[in-house]
Amino acid sequence: MSMLALRDRVLMIPVFEQKLNRLQNNILKSNDDVSRLLQQYEKESRDMERIQNNSLSSFMLKLIGKYDDKLEKEQREEIDAKLAYDRAVTYLESLEQEKNELITSILALQIDKESYQAELTNRRNELAFRQDDLAGVQYANLENERNTIVSQITEIKQALNAAAKVELTAQEALKALESASSWATYDAFMRGGIISHMVKYSRIDNAEQNFHKLSSQLRCLKSELSDVDGLIMPELKEISSGQRVVDFWFDNIFTDLSVRRKVNDNAEQISNLLRSIKAIESALKSKLKQSETELDNNRSREEDLLISMR
Repeated sequence: MSMLALRDRVLMIPVFEQKLNRLQNNILKSNDDVSRLLQQYEKESRDMERIQNNSLSSFMLKLIGKYDDKLEKEQREEIDAKLAYDRAVTYLESLEQEKNELITSILALQIDKESYQAELTNRRNELAFRQDDLAGVQYANLENERNTIVSQITEIKQALNAAAKVELTAQEALKALESASSWATYDAFMRGGIISHMVKYSRIDNAEQNFHKLSSQLRCLKSELSDVDGLIMPELKEISSGQRVVDFWFDNIFTDLSVRRKVNDNAEQISNLLRSIKAIESALKSKLKQSETELDNNRSREEDLLISMR
């Protein structure tokens, strides 16, 4: 079989696998239908047996001349239930047969795929040493291009991972700041006591811890982004806890409002950072998709080159 014919057969595998997945879902549903219809048939059979076993109800039906009508009705319902059950069983059997045939076809195609991959490997090895002809040069260029693309994909994925960590920490910091802002408002206008102070500052402490964590994560993200072209990393100022001492020892509405204003400024800063991170993640995902497309094209051109070898 030619390499082109083998490749055509290999391309059939994902199509057959998708069909097998759909088929397996249909089999699961059909199994449920068979179980349900069997229960219905068994129920109708029991109803029929009760009518035929000279029960009190059948005796009464005979007395009023309704026995034959009732018997015919139960017989018809039993027959209908049996026919529905038989149809479901037959359909399930046909699905199982189709599944087995499909699995057999996929296994045969997998053998062809192994042969195809083995031959491609042999041709790659041959081309690696043919640096003095056009095919060898083309293959070397494709290999260099592929290495560059794979490296770029790796860098983008690492940057995405770093950005996800920053986003998670920023969301935690924002949540703490929003809570601190609510308690600061309560402190300022409702004259809260030591409990509200403690709660407010526990939220501020939590936000400060996340800001310190963010500083480290942002440095890591900057490093990752330096390997990805065309992206600018936003700066982040740290929260100062100096206002806390003033508020604790000189408790009045002015310092309470000052702390609230500072907390809200910090929250706005985090919100801006989150918008920047989401924009960076969107750009990274776009670059990742583009690089993956380039890699697919590279592999396709390599495959075409290998198939065309004499």
